[in-house]
Formats: sequence, C-alpha cells, structure tokens
Amino acid sequence: MKRKPEIEGELFHAKHALQPNSLGYCGPDENARILEHLHTSSVSEGLTSTLMRFEAAYPFVRMIAKSTGRQPFDKEVTEAYWIGNSLLDRVQPSDFFDFTHKDLTTSRRRAGRDGGLSKVETKLLFREFGAIAKPHHTFYVLGMYARSNIKTANQGKLLELMDSCRVSWGRVLEVREKTLLVERVPLAFRDESLLLAAPAKREVHYDREIAPFSTVRRGDWVSLHWNFASEKLTPRQLKNLRSYTALDIDATNRLVALRKPR
Repeated sequence: MKRKPEIEGELFHAKHALQPNSLGYCGPDENARILEHLHTSSVSEGLTSTLMRFEAAYPFVRMIAKSTGRQPFDKEVTEAYWIGNSLLDRVQPSDFFDFTHKDLTTSRRRAGRDGGLSKVETKLLFREFGAIAKPHHTFYVLGMYARSNIKTANQGKLLELMDSCRVSWGRVLEVREKTLLVERVPLAFRDESLLLAAPAKREVHYDREIAPFSTVRRGDWVSLHWNFASEKLTPRQLKNLRSYTALDIDATNRLVALRKPR
C-alpha cells in the first residue's frame, strides 16, 4: 500500500502529465484513465503503470529518487521535477550526467523520439557548469533551444513550443466556467538569448473537477502546462518555480553560447 506522500506525489505528477498526454506529446494513449483518477483524487496500479510509461518524465523522477534515497512518486520527488525544490540540489552531478547521456537517451530512442543532447554536448555541459544544471523539467524543455540551429530555426514557433511545454506560473485574474484569465511571465528571445519578458494576460483552461480547482479564486497562483492550469501553488512552490526557472534559463544560455563557433 502506498504511503500518503506517494499518493500525493503520484497525483501531483499526473496533474502535470495530463495535458501533454491529452495532446499526444508524451506517454501512452490513456488520458481517460489519468483524468478519471484525478477526478476522484485516487491512485491505482493502473495509473502507476501508465505514468511509468512516460518516456522522459518517469525516468527523471526515478533518477531523482534514486540519487536522493526516495521513492519515484514521493511528493517531494515529483515536485522537484515539475516545480523545483531542494532535492534538485542533492542530486549527485555524476548521477545526472550518467542519466543524461545513457538512460534518458535510451528511453527516448526506444519511444522513437529525439535522443536529446549528445555525449559530447553532455560532457561539455557538465564540465563547464554542472553545478547549475539541474534535473528540472524546464531545463529539459529548454534543451530544445540548445540543440537547435539558431540561425535556421523558426524562432517564433520554437519559442511558443518551449513556452507552452515548460511549467510556468500565473496569478488568477478572473475565474470563468472552463477557463481562467491569468497574468503570467512569458519566455522571450533577445540577441539569441532566452529571458523572461514582462507579465502578460492569458486565458488558460482548467478542470474544476480536479482538486483543488473547485475552489480556485482570483489572486490564487497556479502552475501552467500547455495552457492548462495543473495545480494551485503555495508561496514556497511559487518561489521555487521562479528560482529554478531562472537557473534553467541561465544554464541554457550558457550552453548555447558554448556551442557557437568561435
């Protein structure tokens, strides 16, 4: 039987995995199962099995858990991956390095997806600034930019993709029947570098049947993933998400700079 922190962690993980799964970007085609469990705030062997088949998210939480002596669906572990917390600072750089160029690459290639950073790029990343490279979802997402050809990429499309895929934060301005009007900070480009732009209003979807959104109200802070409100954020979580996102952007810009021809 799962402990309470594992139940909470699995549901937290499912909330952030729901929207990309519904869009067909990640995991098996079992969105209805995930949604059913979120509506009832329950877990099962079926849900666990489904979440373990996400080719990037589950390997990340499994690695964080192994490196810090936790279970993969412990609440602190899943929160560390999606939002960020002190567990990320306790992951051994050697564990993250091995995972990045071995386990993650193998998992993604098995799923027929891009394998990620090459071994040479991974070595460069960890040699230059391994201390600020964290196994955080946003850092993984921004790797798309680091791997792209900056000169030939459709930067508008790339920016929109990264901004939707990263977990961001928004302050609720208005609660509507199926959407929330939020103020969030979008990604932007400046001189081939990523940065956070000025806050802007955006309409996002939410599901009032998923706890705790039956009581969402103006002024609440929420995590956002693929234009969907995933979870209400505590002040600590909001602070961590902002802090680790800034670190991810810094690390990505450094990696891009290192890859430029000299």
